[in-house]
Amino acid sequence: MADKVIFRDLEVRTVLGNDSWERKKAQPLVITAEIHTSISSAGKSDKVTESVHYGIACKRVTAFAESNHGLQSLEAFAEGIARVSLEVTDRALAVYVFARKPRALLHAKYAGVEIYRTRKEVFGCWSDAPEDEEDSAQEAAPAAVERAAAVDAAGSLGSEDRILVKKLSLSIIIGVNLWERHYKQTVDLDLVLHTAKPAKGAVGAHDKVPRYRNFRTVVDAVTEVVEKTSYRTVEALATAVARTAIKQCKVPKITIRVEKPSALVFAACSAVEITRSIDDFAASAALASGAASRITSATGSMAPTPSQASTPVPEAAAEAAAANSAIRPAMHSVYIALGTNVGDRLANLHHALACLNDLPLSRLVETSFLYETAPMYVTDQPSFLNAACLVHTLLEPLPMLDELKRIEAEMGRDFSMYRNGPRVIDLDILFYDELLMDTERLTIPHALLHERRFQLGPLCDIDRDLMHHRLGKTSGALYRHLTTHSAVPNDIVRVTPLKTQRHVQGAKSDKIADNSVLKTLSPDTQKDTIFMGILNCTPDSFSDGGSYDTVDKAVQHAQQLIRDGADIIDIGGQSTRPGATQIGAAAEAERIVPVIKRIREQGIDVSISVDTFYADVAAAALDAGADIINDVTGGYFDPQMLPLVARRQCPYILMHMRGDPSTMAKLNDYSEYDGDVMRGTRFELAQRVRAALDAGVPRWNIILDPGIGFAKEGGQNFEVLRRLPELTAQHIRAAPNSSDPTAATAGGSREGEEGFVDEDLAVELVNYPVLVGSSRKRFIGAVTGKTDARDRVWGTAATVTAAVQGGAAIVRVHDVAEMIDVARVSDHIYRR
Repeated sequence: MADKVIFRDLEVRTVLGNDSWERKKAQPLVITAEIHTSISSAGKSDKVTESVHYGIACKRVTAFAESNHGLQSLEAFAEGIARVSLEVTDRALAVYVFARKPRALLHAKYAGVEIYRTRKEVFGCWSDAPEDEEDSAQEAAPAAVERAAAVDAAGSLGSEDRILVKKLSLSIIIGVNLWERHYKQTVDLDLVLHTAKPAKGAVGAHDKVPRYRNFRTVVDAVTEVVEKTSYRTVEALATAVARTAIKQCKVPKITIRVEKPSALVFAACSAVEITRSIDDFAASAALASGAASRITSATGSMAPTPSQASTPVPEAAAEAAAANSAIRPAMHSVYIALGTNVGDRLANLHHALACLNDLPLSRLVETSFLYETAPMYVTDQPSFLNAACLVHTLLEPLPMLDELKRIEAEMGRDFSMYRNGPRVIDLDILFYDELLMDTERLTIPHALLHERRFQLGPLCDIDRDLMHHRLGKTSGALYRHLTTHSAVPNDIVRVTPLKTQRHVQGAKSDKIADNSVLKTLSPDTQKDTIFMGILNCTPDSFSDGGSYDTVDKAVQHAQQLIRDGADIIDIGGQSTRPGATQIGAAAEAERIVPVIKRIREQGIDVSISVDTFYADVAAAALDAGADIINDVTGGYFDPQMLPLVARRQCPYILMHMRGDPSTMAKLNDYSEYDGDVMRGTRFELAQRVRAALDAGVPRWNIILDPGIGFAKEGGQNFEVLRRLPELTAQHIRAAPNSSDPTAATAGGSREGEEGFVDEDLAVELVNYPVLVGSSRKRFIGAVTGKTDARDRVWGTAATVTAAVQGGAAIVRVHDVAEMIDVARVSDHIYRR
């Protein structure tokens, strides 16, 4: 038996979260409830008292809905409606609730939620009577049947809740016909997010909406992807929507219906409906494993160390690890903002990070980029350096606050200073899991976060989808509002350190001066290209081997590079040209370290980069006065390199490469990426960036190098330069198949332009600065006919122009004076 008493489309007026313009205002909500009961008795007696009185149920639901309930989410609101409906009478055994917000989204008919709750789920028992008095023996059997029927009536809603978005209308290019490739048409999307039922508890406990249940976050992500695509089939579009929701927004399961209203002349629409779960888009372990194999295979003397090799885990050991994980206490996620404007600001931030990593029962797991910001509240003070980090900890909120105050005190913060004044370090808790806390000492989320670009910007580097449960908006939405709608006068500029210490003490150097060199290397703000001059202290480099193989010659050339305008001198002691023979760390250090020492002894304070893949050589070079490590292997050759970079807190140029110089020319097959060299470079580079971050290297210290000429043949190098902006893009499209004569489509578009590639990157590469080193390389000679590398200056000039156009922050060149003229003109074309 499955009798129901129903009221449908009850419209109420209430404040619940934000409206379609993200304002907290009263808006209409429409409620349908189906109360499961047995009407057998009322059907015989014709007495409403023996059923569920729908009039009373309607009034109580309306009273609850229009009360000052203080709820933010549709899910918690629906829970409240369910409870109120079941409270009308104990004859109500279960209830189906469908609540929707017609004004939730600008381009959708409504957003809603469907839930099904039994009386026992909500109240813990079927009746208000004591357990032993619930039913007489005579009544027990019929009651059990009715309750079983109520449970069975739930169907799939017995194990899940559903969040719905109805008729999300988007305008896109889609279709196979010629005219469909020229004109956008409307498609309507219905989304159903399948989520597990919440744990039992108070209504408010379900009022915190993580990203996988946040319909606004999902719709924003889907809209961004769909409106940038031009798929031929509705099937491909539906799959792309599912992939975005599951992989980007972490939705565990989703049903998508895509309707194309203009597809058929005599039908309302054509449509495709699919249901996909996380299992359908599991990251390809084979691809990741293959990429790692490609990077380190056939490496000869550069073979990975035993610690890097994959070792099978015995079954017993795996079971023990799982058991230990099960009993290990859950770590809390704490997002912390860092700021400083007194003394050596970069050193202050690095010191604070080290202290955070040393906190008891805690581990530093992620950092943001670095930002220079104007003071916000008290403007008559120096600019700040700001960042954010994520710490996993077992500490509770107030003990964590105590530890942060201890770090501030030990670093010399003056707490007697006026509020918002200068400070050597400022550490603020922004979020602590999804906790809402309001005490005299601590408010979580941070009370002023919504108005502070200098905190929201770095926070979004780590997680732009963190939900601010007091405001009902994600960190990304709050930051977007500040940057597009707010008149808050607070400049924030992303910067990268190119020098972390002052090597030559002068009259202007004292304890309150910054010893670092910070540069704006973002394509949207950088005005002038940074020049890295090449100094090869080698006998066998492809272009200038043997020219600077003594300390005196090397130092003289360094001085000339500086006079020519070099911002950085990159000193190498080992050739990495194709086919070069590897030398040991000791021999390389003998070539590099004396040159660095002599440069510093002569009072030259230019930034120095050391070109090495040996951790010992890098450490010796840093001790001698180098600032930057330039590692062509991205840290995979020497397992001590990334820990060294993290420990020494120096800028790190992380390059894409496969194999070693003697084998890399043979490792240019990117068939596992459908022959797409940019896709392969992104995927493998992201793996190395993830390894660096996991080793403790701050995000702001990483500079990417696509590895022009390394494991790439001639045409592939031109492809990388041509598509350089894609290296740090959030999504990329598939490369065109030039061998396929059908690749070109109407309007000049390509097959590869139809949709974004499913990449499964280990980490996003968005906003990382990029270095390009194409100077005098073989692929230039192949098209110019210049066999002598020194004759490839003009060819190099073209690649430098392409690099500037593609957003490269730094170019690594031999001919600094000539390339400065090229880049300065290019800067005025592409950066102004």
